[in-house]
Amino acid sequence: MDPVMTTPAPLRIMVVDDTITYRMIMKSVAESVAGIVVVSSVNHGRAALDRLGQDQPEVVLLDVEMPVLDGLETLKHLRAHHPEIAVVMVSGLSRSNANLVMECLQAGALDFVTKPLEANATRAREALRRDLEPILTLLLQKRELQAKRATARAPTPVAPSTTPAAATTTTPAPAAAATPRPLPPRAPVPARPVSATPPPPPPSPTPASGGATVAATPAPAPRPPASPAPRPVPRRTTPPRPNMLLIGSSTGGPAALTRLLASLGRPLTIPTLIVQHMPPVFTASLAVQLARTSGLDVREAQEGLPVEPGRVILAMGGVHMVVKNQGQHFDIALDDGPKVNECRPAVDVLFQSVAEQAKGEFLAVILTGMGRDGTQGVEQLKARHPTWCIAQDKESCVVYGMPRAVEEGGLADEVLPLDKIGPRILELCR
Repeated sequence: MDPVMTTPAPLRIMVVDDTITYRMIMKSVAESVAGIVVVSSVNHGRAALDRLGQDQPEVVLLDVEMPVLDGLETLKHLRAHHPEIAVVMVSGLSRSNANLVMECLQAGALDFVTKPLEANATRAREALRRDLEPILTLLLQKRELQAKRATARAPTPVAPSTTPAAATTTTPAPAAAATPRPLPPRAPVPARPVSATPPPPPPSPTPASGGATVAATPAPAPRPPASPAPRPVPRRTTPPRPNMLLIGSSTGGPAALTRLLASLGRPLTIPTLIVQHMPPVFTASLAVQLARTSGLDVREAQEGLPVEPGRVILAMGGVHMVVKNQGQHFDIALDDGPKVNECRPAVDVLFQSVAEQAKGEFLAVILTGMGRDGTQGVEQLKARHPTWCIAQDKESCVVYGMPRAVEEGGLADEVLPLDKIGPRILELCR
């Protein structure tokens, strides 16, 4: 008999917003994604909590500012009593909302989307769909994967038998141990990677830390990468002593960055550049939060901001961040070129800029996030300079996309839980 094919139940969504127009837009956008059903639509957090038992949502699209019970307090209740429900914040573009969104991400929200500024309902719906659809698709994929794992773990029924031989059971062999990490080298490592282009004239060294230098080489302002760097990428057996720390993150990144920078405990002797996928306004709030929780000199990127030892520079939302050669040092430059990997700022753009503009040794860290942004940038760094790459491990990621792409591309030298990345950075930068 042929097996019966069952259609998975749709992912159940609750929409919470005090404006009926946005409730209608979010419902329309959510249900435009195959496999989604909106089970309820309410106008404040208290009404949402009252309906949880009746509607049993798996995902809540939660407005930040509402009467009766706002988004942050509603989120705190959901995380405390219903941690299995994924929460996506929906926010207007304002500084006060940005500060609240940062608190929500720290309190356990999966991600956030911004309300479109479009006056036309059709254009507003399309703008919201571009932001919301990838998140809902991800949640559908995660649920499907969990269902497959549950099916794989289910014991296989054994037909009863009256014969002693058939009744004998065999104890399965224990599962193989996980591959030890850090990842082993996959090819002999030359003393220095060979650049894809002829070497430039000898650069002028720029002090970066005690005894270490980052040398500037004249180059035009970088644009988004057009093609992958040549393979195979040289692999190292021992990490270099880095002159610069480069970090890329996306979904789940604000909370991960907060924990990572706080775990450092002190300023590094090298500069740190971070790209976190985020729209305008919100990165300024994130930089303030990171500075407050870590005690480090964290600043949002600005045109002409010097890249200095101990300083942490966070890419500004809505524009790419690149480094610009100033002869004896580097400054930050803002690039409003096209999106790369559907992102602006993009990790690949920053990493390519550093690969082209600087000479030295680099430490790249890829944290939680959707997509593949960062993979090509790490590849180009490794092709041109001694570079060590740490990827966040699957278990500690909110979304195991960006780190997975780096690891599967053979570019990760170490794969570590989030809580071990900070101590490892300190060890490598001592």
